[in-house]
Amino acid sequence: MARYATFMQVKPGREAEYVERHLNCWPAIIEGIQKAGIRNYSIFMHGRDLFSTFEVDDLEAAMAQVAADPVNQRWQVYMAPLMDVGSGIKDGSTAYLAEVFHVD
Repeated sequence: MARYATFMQVKPGREAEYVERHLNCWPAIIEGIQKAGIRNYSIFMHGRDLFSTFEVDDLEAAMAQVAADPVNQRWQVYMAPLMDVGSGIKDGSTAYLAEVFHVD
């Protein structure tokens, strides 16, 4: 199992809408994330900046499975108008952060 972190950014003035949409996240999105083997997934927000963290055994396989999921594809379209820097799942442009320190 490996840990990953990503960076995204919400458009100015769309922060509350981003939070609201995630408070009402589609159950099928959560199921798809779990079926892809992604665990302990969180998104943190600071102003417009978003940082996600998650654990997965095979990043490439998980991202391919999530990108191919029709429900996730609809979610990405739904979220795209809110994003300055999107998830990059579909086009492979995800900004992964380098882990520089960790304590269990």
